[in-house]
Amino acid sequence: MSDLSATEDFLSHYQLQHDPFAGRTPGFRFFTLKRKPVLAQLHHMAHFSEQVQVVVGPAGAGKTLLRQALVASCNKDNVQCIVTSGRDLADAPALTRFLCQALNVADTRALCERAEQLHATGLQLYLVVDDADSLDSEAIQLLADLSQSGGRAAPRVFLFADESIADLLATVDMPADRVWLQLVELAPFELEETRDYLGQRLETAGQGIELLDDEQIAQIHQQSGGWPGNINEVARQVMIDAIEPARPMPPRRAKGAVLPLRSLVALVLVGIGVAIAWMMGGDEPEATRTVINLPDQVATVDVSGAEGPVLQMPSDNAADPLERILQDPDAEPATPAIASGNEPTLPPPSVADPNDLPEPMAMPEPTPIEAPAVVAAPEPVAAPAPQPQSQPRPQPESAAPTAPPTTTSAPATGGYHEAGWYRQRAASEYSLQVLGSRSRQAALDFIRAQSGVADLGYFETVHEGKPWFVVTQGAYAGRTQAQQGAARLPESLRKLNPWPRSMGSIQQSLR
Repeated sequence: MSDLSATEDFLSHYQLQHDPFAGRTPGFRFFTLKRKPVLAQLHHMAHFSEQVQVVVGPAGAGKTLLRQALVASCNKDNVQCIVTSGRDLADAPALTRFLCQALNVADTRALCERAEQLHATGLQLYLVVDDADSLDSEAIQLLADLSQSGGRAAPRVFLFADESIADLLATVDMPADRVWLQLVELAPFELEETRDYLGQRLETAGQGIELLDDEQIAQIHQQSGGWPGNINEVARQVMIDAIEPARPMPPRRAKGAVLPLRSLVALVLVGIGVAIAWMMGGDEPEATRTVINLPDQVATVDVSGAEGPVLQMPSDNAADPLERILQDPDAEPATPAIASGNEPTLPPPSVADPNDLPEPMAMPEPTPIEAPAVVAAPEPVAAPAPQPQSQPRPQPESAAPTAPPTTTSAPATGGYHEAGWYRQRAASEYSLQVLGSRSRQAALDFIRAQSGVADLGYFETVHEGKPWFVVTQGAYAGRTQAQQGAARLPESLRKLNPWPRSMGSIQQSLR
């Protein structure tokens, strides 16, 4: 499955407004108890210390998000921020030109003077560099010198980088007795922090943490190591893997192929079978039985046995021609036709009564027949009226006509639930979301096809600005009970990977 099609199925299946695990979702801020103290520490050190603040963490640790929060939480009346990236300005000359241009000064000396002027007016200058591990050693030296150039008025420098910046910091030339550096190491999330992070990510896309069960959350936390960037990747893949078995992709036909290989093999086998049948046609033994298509309830005679013909009595199933004769005594039976043209024909039996057959014969007990037997003759013979004293033969159950099933749109109290039922449920209850469709009729047809599944229903909502019809099953006291209910569904529904959804979220999405 391609990345594009997998993402489309992922968003459609879970009814997400956008990809909740996109790398940098606009407006998303998540700070655990471990991140908030880090942000407060950066502000505190910038106010009371002249040290370079270096925030260190692996890729996907949330350094960029923390940098954004630092800039966004600054008081614009007290701080002027200049933000750049080491990937864009890696060397010292390029970094110097950018900083001087931002402050409208000519060189680094003038930059330091400008920082003193700002400090005199109550403004502190912040130089914030993301991806600082991409800087060269001269650029790191430049930033360290600026941070130590003017005491309390000197620019405050913040670097966000991975662990490799440690080698660059070791090359900085500073007096041994000067403490110019402060390292802040980010820590990974704990399991509960991972759960909260996933919940907030899903809520920004219009859903909630109920899309993931405890086992999936534990799997995401373990495989990601608790780092936010890895959590995003693993969580998306876990949710996609949960729906891919129910959505197999058809095999792609190779370019230039007229027919699939399986179809070609089938055609070859059929051709071989036809050829063999044609070659063996001359040796086929001549048939010893003549098949006569007579109306039902007429006996046929088998002459293949060497010891004499054996009577084959008709089945007990009621036949339409005989029923018509019984209902209308004046109706004429259909003229029998001979099925074989070249095979030896058997003279039509003169009488259908078993007593008129020649000896020897193994005779079963005659079965009372409701109407007189039909005599095969070249000319149509009118059937006599049924005897009034004859007892009607009981019809087998299989022959009893059955009324065709009727399909009606039953109310919510009948075959399925509708919107009113969901509004009456407690918000804490859960239901299993089984199917989503753009077509109301498709949702209803799906429900009617599940004759053995109880407590089905559907409701209408909006997905991507268009009507969306969702089929659910059951009403459960909690998420765990809903998961247990999903395991008891028929296999055909389990393959659709139904997932628990709270009644509260359903009620909010009702149209």
